[in-house]
Amino acid sequence: MTTSLNAQRPNQGGRGLGPCGSGDGPGRADRYAALDLSDEQQAEINTLRTAHYKEITPLKNKMGELKARERTLLSEETVDMKAVGKTIDEQTDLMNSIRKLQVNHQVAVKGQLSDEQVMKLQQRRQYAQRDGRRGIAGRKGAGMREGSRDGQGSRQGAGFGRGYRSYRGM
Repeated sequence: MTTSLNAQRPNQGGRGLGPCGSGDGPGRADRYAALDLSDEQQAEINTLRTAHYKEITPLKNKMGELKARERTLLSEETVDMKAVGKTIDEQTDLMNSIRKLQVNHQVAVKGQLSDEQVMKLQQRRQYAQRDGRRGIAGRKGAGMREGSRDGQGSRQGAGFGRGYRSYRGM
């Protein structure tokens, strides 16, 4: 007889790969399922998500190109700081555009929901954010790492912030 035990929480609103790119994975579908959407609401939200996906995908692709360009510039023997600065400025402008599109999409989806559904959605987001800070969902927080007794674990490069991964291998 074989018994399997998983000490991890199931994916509840976590980030993954889905139809709207990274960060819009299976957790989104679960979030909307808990809202008891009508068929009309589901259809309208799917239309909004499809339009958002078509609008944001080229921008995310461009961001990937800019990050690759930045890595290339930084790996050269003599770094052209003017070119690096220009690339960073382009990334910043693009991040602003992406974020504005994301907020517009969130507002449009929220406009399709009843007051009770909006309340449920906000509560689920707050719960997911709280768990994320504690290291339960996603890659946020310290969590248990190998060789850890206190839950802090070994966090290589943690002091460099989120963008550190972009510069590995220089």
